[in-house]
Amino acid sequence: MNAGSPLNGDDGYVASESPSSQTPSRTFTETARRAQLIEAAIATVNEIGYHRASLSEIARRAGVAKSAIVYYFSSKEALLLSVVEDVFTRLEAAVAEAVDAGAEPSAQLRAYANGYLSYVDGHRAEVTAGIEIVVSHRTEDGIPLYLTGTEEDSPVLRGVLSAGMEAGTFRRMPLEVAVALVEALLDVPVTELQRDLAADIEPFAAGTVAALTNAFTV
Repeated sequence: MNAGSPLNGDDGYVASESPSSQTPSRTFTETARRAQLIEAAIATVNEIGYHRASLSEIARRAGVAKSAIVYYFSSKEALLLSVVEDVFTRLEAAVAEAVDAGAEPSAQLRAYANGYLSYVDGHRAEVTAGIEIVVSHRTEDGIPLYLTGTEEDSPVLRGVLSAGMEAGTFRRMPLEVAVALVEALLDVPVTELQRDLAADIEPFAAGTVAALTNAFTV
């Protein structure tokens, strides 16, 4: 690492600088360090759980001082919420890419499910850690993070289901119910990974896609 980096060889932190003060030529360094800390947070959560994933534990796995984490993220909570944002933003982008906007709704739903499960299979550690955080973290008002969803969540899935019901391809039901049913089925293979990151989820994935098709298609 070059001498201009905000990290040094002693404690990993130079308090006089902040990421926002870095020059454009150092943006790559900042991005790489944040990615490293997010990766260490993911590993820590998967190994010892959300509640035991302290800054000390995350810093140890990242090979930096705690102050280096606070330099890029204001707290443990900020870092772990960044994990959630990173993981599920990438997941949503993956399923959006998998769904052909010109296809009929049943094909879109199958593509959504296959895209979702393919991403999960290829990013096991990231997704399981993200879910652990979503289930365990509470807002300042004491509300579990997984209960804070809005209508803006899962826009691709909402669009597919709405189009299918409008076209008469899918059974009509409240959109919130349809979204909840799809997400519950997609959670089945993910639960297997929470039990064992090395689990073979292909049988669960195939069954999930078939169940979705049978459940929604008229």
